[in-house]
Amino acid sequence: MSLVFKVMKRGYRFFTDRYYKRNTIIHDRYKVNSLLGIGSYGMTYLCQEIDTKKVCVLKQMTKSKNKKLILAQYKQETTILEQLNHPNIPNLFESFSFQNNHFFSMEYIKGRNLEEVLFLKEQVFTERESLILIRDLLQVVDYIHSMGFIHGDIRIPNIIINDQKPYIIDFGLAKRYMNETSNGDSNKNNVGLLREDFYDIGDLLLFLLYSNYHTDIKKGRSWTEELTLHPKTSHLLKRLLRMEQPYFTTKDIITDVNQTIDHLTNVIY
Repeated sequence: MSLVFKVMKRGYRFFTDRYYKRNTIIHDRYKVNSLLGIGSYGMTYLCQEIDTKKVCVLKQMTKSKNKKLILAQYKQETTILEQLNHPNIPNLFESFSFQNNHFFSMEYIKGRNLEEVLFLKEQVFTERESLILIRDLLQVVDYIHSMGFIHGDIRIPNIIINDQKPYIIDFGLAKRYMNETSNGDSNKNNVGLLREDFYDIGDLLLFLLYSNYHTDIKKGRSWTEELTLHPKTSHLLKRLLRMEQPYFTTKDIITDVNQTIDHLTNVIY
């Protein structure tokens, strides 16, 4: 029964969530150049704005999911993007409906996502280079948090690298958290939400550090056994991954990252 249900679900989604083909004109304004990707809640296209000839990204929400859920997520993502104004986050242009589909257009960020950089280009990051990239990323995350939001999905496919600088995309799972509250339980929940982003950053840092790791050992071991890191880097990772006292703020992480970079620059270990 489970297998039959999955097949039926895939079939329903295939016929319901049809994507627009190359050269299709959407909303009398956007010409589709290519399909960038298909996710659980939407499809993204690389488009050209007909009047200005500028390249942009168009996101189409899926119709196969629960209608209320999709509409709520659509409003949440566009509302959050409207409130963010940072050079390393895509700008929202407009939101609209077309042929009974919900869309929004946004700035196209040039570059490669970090997943391609690591696994297709096989670029290697030293420990210091990894921390510098994480520090630059944390500065963007700190801005997002300062605006009262968490990203909720800081993974390597959602980080674009351009001129060695990280850009954060895909705010589909972003949500608001309260900066100030008198309620103790709410404060705990807020810190917990922030730590979701911190954990993702720790996981992302591990991907970067493993780019410089090679071994013939087949037996699976933890990163603490496999990676030879400066003690400060190890301590930083353990706090991000909640193996030791977790962080409370992004600024505290940035301080530790800067100190670790300084040690790696000046100390041979």
